[in-house]
Amino acid sequence: MAITVVCGALLLRLIPWASTRAALEAANPGFIALAVSCLVVSLIAKTVRWRLLLPENSQVSTRRLYRILHISFLLNNVLPARLGDVARVTMTTRQPGVRFGHVVSSMLTERVTDTVTLLAGFVLVSPFLPVPRRYEGWLHAAWAVLVAVLVIVALLAVFHTRIERLAGNRHLSRLLPANQRMRDEARSFSEGLRQLFRRDHVVGIWGWSWTAWLTAFAINYLLMQALNIDAPVAVAVLLTCTTNLAMLIPSSPGYIGVFHLAATASLLPFGVGESRALSFAILAHLVNVVPVSLIGAALLLASREGLTFNLRGARVVDSGER
Repeated sequence: MAITVVCGALLLRLIPWASTRAALEAANPGFIALAVSCLVVSLIAKTVRWRLLLPENSQVSTRRLYRILHISFLLNNVLPARLGDVARVTMTTRQPGVRFGHVVSSMLTERVTDTVTLLAGFVLVSPFLPVPRRYEGWLHAAWAVLVAVLVIVALLAVFHTRIERLAGNRHLSRLLPANQRMRDEARSFSEGLRQLFRRDHVVGIWGWSWTAWLTAFAINYLLMQALNIDAPVAVAVLLTCTTNLAMLIPSSPGYIGVFHLAATASLLPFGVGESRALSFAILAHLVNVVPVSLIGAALLLASREGLTFNLRGARVVDSGER
């Protein structure tokens, strides 16, 4: 909450709100509608990719995973501490043939593919970014971070076989508590990690990952067009990278403040005025949060899952348990 307050205070102090409101009122609704359509496509692509990361013998359907994903996004937008991710794990582990380890490993590999895809997008567009000379230091710092991350990813790719063997090592499993369920979950986690390296899944996983993020790049570009922001596609890719990195910072539900500051600061170096940059941040936040939350709420009400909270934490129950 403190981080959110600081980000909001900076925006309130630096940005003239009267001209920001005028820019928002003049936004082109046609481009906004196209951006929302791209958002739906992106979420569908992420759902299909998630299904590929889960065991083939599980009986969970892509439609059910789509519902779970929307509900988890809704909860992340309205509850603190990313409780939507907790609910996502809980709802998915209640599906036939899916264990806790499968879900956690699938979400971990999701983060890996998302990070690599975003970094690759930044690599492809960075030579075309019209960065002023006074901001070149930030670009060099971004490249340094990028090189470090790529080295880590390369090491994981080279030694993935050894990592899988270590995860499935019987001697290592003996170190776990004498609880068969703990050992089964550890085994399911290693099985989930192997999904990312299966030859028959690699093309599908990375193909759907690129589909999801290309449509995310399109969302930002369409919203820039809606606000008459004259900037190349490369800037839209940069915006996607910076705002998604900003959402990793602990903040209030819905990433309010942190998202807006990251989006506004990313546009300022490219000759975009403060008011128009903030209007983009507000519009992009609404497009990414409101439709997902409304769909998630509708799916939650229409589904058989219900959410209950007690002193021990959040849990999900179905209609048979009520």
